Amino acid sequence: MCTWMNANAQQEWSYTQYLFNLYDINSAYAGNHGSASFALRHRSQWMGMEGAPITQQFSFHTPVKEEKIGVGFKVMNESIGARKQQFVSVSGAYKLRLGSGILSMGLAAGIIRQAIDRPKISAADQQDVNLVNLAEPLIIPNLDASLFYNTKEFYVGLQSCRINRSMYTQKNGTLARLYYNLNMTAGVMKKVGSDNMLQLSTLVKYSEGKLWQAEWNLLYLIKNKFWLGGGYRLNSGCSVLGSIHFSTQFRIGFSYDFPLTALRHSNDGSAEVFLGYNLKSRSGKSIRYF
Repeated sequence: MCTWMNANAQQEWSYTQYLFNLYDINSAYAGNHGSASFALRHRSQWMGMEGAPITQQFSFHTPVKEEKIGVGFKVMNESIGARKQQFVSVSGAYKLRLGSGILSMGLAAGIIRQAIDRPKISAADQQDVNLVNLAEPLIIPNLDASLFYNTKEFYVGLQSCRINRSMYTQKNGTLARLYYNLNMTAGVMKKVGSDNMLQLSTLVKYSEGKLWQAEWNLLYLIKNKFWLGGGYRLNSGCSVLGSIHFSTQFRIGFSYDFPLTALRHSNDGSAEVFLGYNLKSRSGKSIRYF
């Protein structure tokens, strides 16, 4: 009872292949593909560990009003141990030309549905009053705001998440709530030869309580068809990732994360699969470098 202990937990998403669809981490990106864009991803985190996070996400975004506005929505399903969570969000972004690039300003609103799979909890006292209402789902509102600026060779984005900081429960005295988060991403493209490109990018995430994490990625585009590269996530591990463009519309991505912390002894890493499909734009080209 006299020992002070700290515990850290992951409340927000953790993706490796967000580079292949930046709308997943920044709602202001909506419409930037120049055409309607669909994306589906599945992530199995910390494989081999019982109750480890498993996430599926589907997203859609498209430009409207002569590409001056972008709209979209995201649907996510996640399970971590006995906790089940679904997330639905709709967003809109207004775009204006600024210098040699485009500045997008976005807002997203949605709901989070969270419930506990009661049979998965083994309790010494099955009549514990704290377990009685666990199976009842809770609906939580959510609000995000974001900015995204890009030229043909550079981009930078900032998203402010969980602005409303909704409570997970209405019980008095609880600290169970959504935490305010920020994420900032930036990247630069460099042409190498006639058909190859090099992309260097970074992502920094910050949460209340002065918790933050940074990562860096280096990707190489070969003949406008194959992305190959890797990354390093501070205090977490390394990753390898790649993507194949089967056409100007359809692409598939794969990634694998190698943990480098003490957690590596209790799991087999994390794997992620990404599918993307873009409708043809007026120019006939849909796949964007970012």
